[in-house]
Amino acid sequence: MNLSPITLLNSKDLGKDKMHTVATQFVSILLSKIFDKMEESVVESSLIPQSTSEKWYRKWLMDAYSQEATSNQLKSLVDMVTSQLARGAYEK
Repeated sequence: MNLSPITLLNSKDLGKDKMHTVATQFVSILLSKIFDKMEESVVESSLIPQSTSEKWYRKWLMDAYSQEATSNQLKSLVDMVTSQLARGAYEK
């Protein structure tokens, strides 16, 4: 049986605040992955090589951007995910 973290989440065990926190983290991770894929599509030039520390910094920066966007501009998406969790839509 294949269990994902979403199927292990039982809305009856969580309060509204915890569900909102889980939804916020989910949207933030999703947006971070989207940013990663967008950055992978950029063609790298050999003219200016990118160091490992610069790659780490860019990853950290994209994570910070995703958290900021989730807490400010994407509140409606977080609210939708929270309401889906509250209704138990992901339970089997």
